[in-house]
Amino acid sequence: MKSSYLFFLFFFLSTSVFSQRHLYNVDRIELHDDMLVDNVRQIIRLPSVNGLVSVKCDFHIHTVFSDGDVWPTARVREAWQDGLDAIAITDHTSDVPSKRNVTGGPNVSYELALPEAESRGLILIQGTEITRSKPEGGHLNALFITDAMKTLNIPTEEAVKEAVKQGGYIIWNHPGWAIDSCYMFDVNKRLIESGNIHAVEVFNEAEWYPRALSWCRDFNLAPISCTDIHYLTNSFYRIPDKAIRPMTIVMAREKTQAAIKEALFKRNTIAFFKGMLAGDSRLLTDFFNASLSVKKIKTIIDRDKKAFNHYLVSNPYDVGYVLLLENGRKMTIHANSEITFVLPAEQREIKANVINLHTCEFETLKVTIRLPE
Repeated sequence: MKSSYLFFLFFFLSTSVFSQRHLYNVDRIELHDDMLVDNVRQIIRLPSVNGLVSVKCDFHIHTVFSDGDVWPTARVREAWQDGLDAIAITDHTSDVPSKRNVTGGPNVSYELALPEAESRGLILIQGTEITRSKPEGGHLNALFITDAMKTLNIPTEEAVKEAVKQGGYIIWNHPGWAIDSCYMFDVNKRLIESGNIHAVEVFNEAEWYPRALSWCRDFNLAPISCTDIHYLTNSFYRIPDKAIRPMTIVMAREKTQAAIKEALFKRNTIAFFKGMLAGDSRLLTDFFNASLSVKKIKTIIDRDKKAFNHYLVSNPYDVGYVLLLENGRKMTIHANSEITFVLPAEQREIKANVINLHTCEFETLKVTIRLPE
C-alpha cells in the first residue's frame, strides 16, 4: 500500500514538472494581453448640437520630417489613443534641422501615416505649414492640399494662393508667438481681405490669444485650437492623468473628411483648451445648452409657507462649466457630474456668465437657463 502511494506521488510530481517544462521556457516568457496600451483609446464625450456631431480634431502636428521628434505613424497612434477623430500632419516646408537626418519631400509624412490612420479609422488630412518670417506672414497651415511641393520657395501670398487653388483651407498659426503681443502684419491683412486666410489659432500648444478671438468676430475667421506638438504628446500634456489635449471641436454633419472641410468653411468650430471653450457666442450657447439637462426633483413648503423647488442639473459630457450668477455666487458644473440646488418656486430662470466660455477678449458667454415647471 505504501509503495503504491509513493508510486502515485512520484508520478504526480514528475508529470507536473514535465508539464511546467513543457508550457514554459524559463529563458523567455511572453505574457500576452489583448488590452495592450497601443490598443486602448480614450473616449471623449461631447454633445451633438442641432443635428451636428462634435468632431475632435488637431490641425497642427509635426513629425521628424520637419522639426518634430516623432515618426508619422506614431503621431497617428497618439491621436487615436487620445480620443481624436481627425488630425492634419503639417510639417514645415522650410529647411529645418531634422532634414539633415531624415530625407524626403514635404508629402512623405502624410504618405507614411495614411495606412496607419486608415487601419484605425482616424481621418488624416493632408497638410503643410507654409513657414515664413513674421513680417512675411508668419506660419500658415494649409489643409486639404494635394501637393505641398508646389508651395516651396515662392513668396508667402503665392504659396497661399497655390494651396487655395488645390482646395486648401488656410489657418494663421500662433499670431502672438515670438513677439510681445498679437500683431497683424500687412501680408496677413491682405490675405484676410482677399479671403485667403480662413481661420486663426486662438490657442497654440500652451499659449492662449484672446486678441485673436476678437479677430475671429471682426474678420469672420474660424477659431482654432491646436497642439503644434513636436514632442511626445503624452509627456507634454500628461494624457495618462486623464487630461484632454487641446483640440478644435468641429461641428459637422458627420465624421468624414468632406464634412469636416464643409464645417470649417462655415466657421462651425469651437476651440477647446485647458478646460476652456472659445468661439462664436451662438455656437457656444447651443453647445452649452446641449450639454446640460435640468430636472425638478420636488417642491418643499417651509414653515413660512414659502415654496422652494429642488433641481438636478446633469452634465454627462467631458467639458465642465463655471457659472458666475447674478447674485455674485459661483456655480461649477463639473464634467461627468450632477449637482442639486434650491430656488424659490417663483423663479423661472437662471442668468449667468459662463466664465470658462470665451466669445472675444474680455467677454465670456452670457446664458439663461430655463427652469422646468
